[in-house]
Parts: sequence; C-alpha cells; structure tokens
Amino acid sequence: MLKVIVLYQASVGPVYGGRLRNDLRAQGYEISPGSLYPLLHSLEQSDLLKSRLKVYKGRMRKYYEITVCGKTCLDEMRTQVGDIVREVFFEIAPETKGTPAENHEII
Repeated sequence: MLKVIVLYQASVGPVYGGRLRNDLRAQGYEISPGSLYPLLHSLEQSDLLKSRLKVYKGRMRKYYEITVCGKTCLDEMRTQVGDIVREVFFEIAPETKGTPAENHEII
C-alpha cells in the first residue's frame, strides 16, 4: 500500500520525503526515514519516479515526480486494489472471461 500512496501523492504534484512522511503518518502509516528513502530510491531506479534537487530555505531538497511508467503502474495498482476492495467488502467477484464452468477446475 505504501507504494500506491507514494505514487499517488507524486501524481498529484512534486513531493519530498518529509512531506510524504507526514502524509503517511496522517493516514496511519508510521514509516522511518530509513525505510522511506530506500523506497523512494527504489521507485526512482524502477523509472516510476524521477527526482530533482531544489533549494528550499537555503537547503537542498529532493523532489519526486511520477513518470509516465509510474502513472501506468499506479493505474494498474488501482485496478488491482479496486478488485480486492469490491470482492472483500462488497462480495462482488472480479469479472472473469468464459462460462462459470470454464473458470473453475474440477479437482
């Protein structure tokens, strides 16, 4: 879920580590810098985020933005999470192709 939230926040606009930590804390996720920054670097190395340095109040701050690949990944994750939510909370099975008999194996 952290990856989904980070990609979503970056899709809204540029984000930096401190702001992300605060946003995640507000949503009930307590994450240390030692976990958050490796996650951000991993998303950047996977071409899901890109970063740029900017001076803020005399200090360098790294801002992260979502990439085209990141937007595609976020859309795919939204679909998967949406399917899970519909199935678990509303007991609506994900749509499947074929007839019911074709979708189930007989053991």
